[in-house]
Amino acid sequence: MRVIEDYHQVLNDFSPKGVALGNFDGIHRGHQSLLKILKNECAKRNLLPTVYTFQNHPGTILKSCNRSVYPYKITPINLKEKIMDKLGVDLLFLDKFTQDLMHLSPSEFAKTILVDRLKAKLIVVGEDFRFGYQASGDVDLLSRLGEILGFHVIIAPPVLEKDIKISSSLIRDSIEKGDIELANQLLGRPFMMLNRVEKGFGRGKKMGFPTANLVLEPYQLIPSEGVYATQVKVDNTVYMGATSVGKNPTFNAHEVTIETYIIDSRLMLYEKNIELYFHTKIRSQISYDNINALKNQILEDVYNIKNYLQNKTTMIL
Repeated sequence: MRVIEDYHQVLNDFSPKGVALGNFDGIHRGHQSLLKILKNECAKRNLLPTVYTFQNHPGTILKSCNRSVYPYKITPINLKEKIMDKLGVDLLFLDKFTQDLMHLSPSEFAKTILVDRLKAKLIVVGEDFRFGYQASGDVDLLSRLGEILGFHVIIAPPVLEKDIKISSSLIRDSIEKGDIELANQLLGRPFMMLNRVEKGFGRGKKMGFPTANLVLEPYQLIPSEGVYATQVKVDNTVYMGATSVGKNPTFNAHEVTIETYIIDSRLMLYEKNIELYFHTKIRSQISYDNINALKNQILEDVYNIKNYLQNKTTMIL
C-alpha cells in the first residue's frame, strides 16, 4: 500500500481512482463493509482503490482540543495504516486538515480535492457523510456534484449489531467503560495498540513480573482502569499477556500507565514496537496493603488469563 501525505506526491499520478471518504477511526465492521464495496467496485471499473482521510482530527483546527470536539483515537495513524494495508487498500491519502481546507465549500472540495487532485471517478461514503465548510454538504449534494463533475457516488449501507448501527462513538464508549468484548464484536477484531516500549520504574521486575510499559500517542484511546487478558505480538510471535491499565494505586502513582506482563517469557523489549490485543477485563484496579498481597493477586490474574486465552482463537494482524 502506498501512503501519501503531500499533494506533490500525486501531481503526476493520473490513474483514475475509486475513493472512500471518511475518518475511519477504529476501521470497524461498518468501515470494513464500505471498503469491501470500494474494492469490488474498483475491480469492476478498473480503478485504483484509494482512501482519503485526515492526519489530524478536524477538532484541532475547529476549536480548542477538548474531549467533546476532539475524541480520543481508537486507531492512531500508525495503526490505521497497518489495518488499511491488511484490508487491501492500494493508496492511503493522509491529508492535513487546515484552515484553508476547512473553508472549502462542498463544491470546491469536490472539484479541487476529489477531481483535480485525486482524479476520482468513483466515491464511496457512508449515509451520514458530511463535507465542506461547516459540514454543509451531505450525500445528496455529493451525488449531484458527481453528476456535474464526472464521478459516480455509492452510499454504503450501515452495518447493524442487534438493530444498533455500528459506529466509532459506540466503540469508543465501550472501550472507555472497559467493555472490551462488546468493542471487539463491533470492531470485528480485538481492540489493539501498536506502541513503543519504554523503561518503567522496574516495580514489576522486582516482584518477578517484569512488564513492558507503553509510550502512548497523544489523544490515544485507552480502556478504563483495570487488568485485562491480552495477547502481545513481538517480532511475529504471539504471547499471552496480563495488562494493567491505571495509576498503580498500591504505589500511590498518579499517572495512568499501560503495563503488560508477558506470561511465561522474559523478553527484552525496551525501544521495541509491540502489538497489544485486548480480549476481556479480568478485574478493576485494587490498592493492596503490602507487596505480597499484590504478588498473590498477580498470580491469580495470570492463572485466570491463561485459562481464558488458552483455547481462544483470535484474529491477530
